[in-house]
Amino acid sequence: MSSALYASGVSVDRAHEDDIWHAKWFPGKPTLATAGSDEVVKIWDAKSGDCLGTLKDSDFAITSLDVNAQGTRVLTSSMDNKMRIWNIDNSSAGGFQAAAKPALTIDAGPINAWKSRFVQVAGDNGGKEVVASSTNCGTVKLWSSIDGRQIQELNTSRPNFIYALAVSPDGKKAACAGVGSHVYVFDIEAGSLVCTFSGHSDNVRSVSFSADSSLLLTASDDKQIQLHDVRYGSAVTTFSGHQSWVLSAEIHPDGQYVASGSLDTKVKIWDIAQRKCMETHSQHSQAVWDVAWQQSSDEVVTMRPMLASVGEDCGVKFYDPLLA
Repeated sequence: MSSALYASGVSVDRAHEDDIWHAKWFPGKPTLATAGSDEVVKIWDAKSGDCLGTLKDSDFAITSLDVNAQGTRVLTSSMDNKMRIWNIDNSSAGGFQAAAKPALTIDAGPINAWKSRFVQVAGDNGGKEVVASSTNCGTVKLWSSIDGRQIQELNTSRPNFIYALAVSPDGKKAACAGVGSHVYVFDIEAGSLVCTFSGHSDNVRSVSFSADSSLLLTASDDKQIQLHDVRYGSAVTTFSGHQSWVLSAEIHPDGQYVASGSLDTKVKIWDIAQRKCMETHSQHSQAVWDVAWQQSSDEVVTMRPMLASVGEDCGVKFYDPLLA
């Protein structure tokens, strides 16, 4: 498919043996990590479609996947209630090396780590890195990435299953949502709830921040995507056009576009300023579980980011930018 903004790039069919639920880019590189119900993390070269490596340490489905801002660590959550942190070395040109076993395994307890995210906490000497996880009882827990001890808890005051979690790039805020239509935003350092959004009418599947940490994007079973300004606790706009649940949505690094994936098998790209869908991609044959824009790093600025999508059809799809 060719379009004004993005064209189909490399496609990896049967990339995993079962549903692929997650996709995360290594910042500053054309390298994507994917994971899902077949218990394996795979690392892909987005230019060639080659698999560069795999990570596996359990026989349980992987419910969450993250890569830290430096691209040196991978974080997973699995249905055995454990979070695993893997050390990664992809500093050499075209090279990729991962430790055979996780550097740290955190036993979070029953359904205390459905989703997990790295948190870069500001401070001297570059700050410190901790891990946030979502639970089935309306809380977000923070854990030490050094020894795995729990260090903080954020409470929504509603005992609902949280299956969407995001941390702002500046490390100051955490957003979560799940069963029910509410979205909660916390000040991590203060440990306080700063705003709640209630514009959706059904369960919220996905939350993600803009690159400047000012905007929050949410996607829901109500078939809508909503954009919020977390600085003022206000709604910005709503995008409608998917024919079924919206399972994932993410803001383009320059803040101009939104990408979304849905149970309706479509990937859509929306223009934020124009408040409309610019194009629809139909490369998947089943539900699209995750979409992800290629990310810049502190050392490498990605001027024309690629887009990736993964889904129930076990495929990884890459989309190449057409405009400078």
